[in-house]
Amino acid sequence: MKLYAGGHLTFYMPGRKHSLEISLREPTPLREILAQLGIPLPEVALTALNGELVEAETAIVRDEDQVKVFSAVNGG
Repeated sequence: MKLYAGGHLTFYMPGRKHSLEISLREPTPLREILAQLGIPLPEVALTALNGELVEAETAIVRDEDQVKVFSAVNGG
């Protein structure tokens, strides 16, 4: 699967990159993948799976999927 992180979530990505390729052998809950990367689920405000909005807590991803996660917009 390809994971794209937007906003401050890149802080948790290896090398602080915006995207990452992850090989999956079987369908896997997205929350487990995010936990392995150290991305706190409460910081994920928006999740898209293959262009469709989904809940990060319940989404199941497969090797061929494209996932985008975004943090809430902060400003001052």
